[in-house]
Amino acid sequence: MIAVPLASAADAGGVAGRAVVVGAKLEQTATGTRLILVSSQPLSATPFALEKPDRLVLDLPEVNFQLPAHTGESGTGLIKSFRFGLFGFGRSRIVIDLAAPAHVASVVNTPLLKDLGSTVTIDLERLDREAFHELAGIAHASTPSATPAGNPAASGASAASSRDPRPLVVIDPGHGGFDPGAMGGNGDVEKTITLEFATTLAAELERRGHVRVALTRNSDTFVSLPDRVRFARDQNAALFVSIHADTLTGVANVQGATVYTLADHASDADAARVAEKENRVDQQAGLDAGENDEEVVSILDDLMRRETKVLSVAFAQKLVQSLEPHVRLNKNPLRSAAFLVLRAPDVPSALVELGYLSSDADRASLASARWREEASRAIANAIEARLQERPAAAASAAAQEN
Repeated sequence: MIAVPLASAADAGGVAGRAVVVGAKLEQTATGTRLILVSSQPLSATPFALEKPDRLVLDLPEVNFQLPAHTGESGTGLIKSFRFGLFGFGRSRIVIDLAAPAHVASVVNTPLLKDLGSTVTIDLERLDREAFHELAGIAHASTPSATPAGNPAASGASAASSRDPRPLVVIDPGHGGFDPGAMGGNGDVEKTITLEFATTLAAELERRGHVRVALTRNSDTFVSLPDRVRFARDQNAALFVSIHADTLTGVANVQGATVYTLADHASDADAARVAEKENRVDQQAGLDAGENDEEVVSILDDLMRRETKVLSVAFAQKLVQSLEPHVRLNKNPLRSAAFLVLRAPDVPSALVELGYLSSDADRASLASARWREEASRAIANAIEARLQERPAAAASAAAQEN
C-alpha cells in the first residue's frame, strides 16, 4: 500500500459547493488496484481510456485538491502514477498512468462518521489488450473538446479588442492545474512560479499603458497547448510570450535565463530535451496525442510562417539584449526547437525560460520579489521596443536571412 496522510475533509474549508480532497492512498485488491480519496463531499466521476501510453482518465466536477507535494508520483499494482487538478473552469481531472491495461470497475462514495466527509473508492480491474483497445476507441469517439470554458482572461481581451487600438500582448504562464511542470528540490513548483511572474509582468505592462495584456490563464487551471495558441490567434495578438522555469537533470551547471523560438530542428540537444518535455503536457493531461495532428500540420504549412519566424527571432534577440544587464543568462541564451506552444503562424512568439529549478542560484532568484520585478521590467522594455519597431526589424531580419 502507498498512502499519503489522511485528514478530516471537514477541516479543510474551501469554496462552498466545491469538494475538497485532503487524502489519497493506493491499495492492492484481489482483482486489481484501488485509489481511495478522502473528500468533503461525494464525487461523481466519468472515466475513459487512452492508449499510447495507456491511461485512465476520470473527469470530475471542480475539486480543490489539498494533497501533499509529490502525491501520485509513484504507484502500485495496475497504477504506475497519477496526476490531478483543475482541467478548466468548473472541471477537474485525475489521470492515471497504467502499468497494465485496466478499466474503472466502480466508483463508490461512502460517508465518513460524524459528517466528516466521504471516501471515494475507485476500483481498477485488469483488462486484456484487445478489450482495452476497444475501450480506448470508444473514448476517442466520444470524448468532448478539451477547450476550457469561461476563461476570464480570454473574455476580457475579446471585449476590449474592438474598442482599444493598442497592440495586444498575450502572456502565457506555462503549465497549471494538475500539470505542475518542473518541481525543485525544495518544493518549488513551475506552474506557481510562472503564474506569479506572468502576473507581475502583466502588471508592469499595464502600468505603462502602451499595450493591452491578456493571460492564457490567470488561475491554477489547465489549458492545453493548442488552446494557448488558439487564444493568441483569436485575439489577434501582436506578440505571444510563454513563461517557464524548467529543470535539466544529468547536465551539470545549467543555469540562467534562456529565450527560445520555433524551429523544425532544435538548435542543440538541451533545447530538444526541453521542447520534448514541454510538448508532452497535453498527453499527461489525458488528451489523445492524435487529437491535434491536423491543426499542427496546417500550421506548419501556412505561408505566413516564414514572416512570423523572422519577427519572432527579432523579438527573441531583443529579449536577450534587454535581459542581459539585469539577470543571469544561460551560456547559450538564444536557442530554438519545435515547441508546440510557439506554432501560431501569424503571431510572433517566444518562450522565456526564466531559469532552472535544478539550479540553486536560479531558485534563489525566482524566489526574490526584487528579481522578478527587475526581470519583468527588462521583458517589458523588450516588448515595447519590439512593437515600436516592427516594420524596420522585420525588413532587417529578412534581409539577414536572405
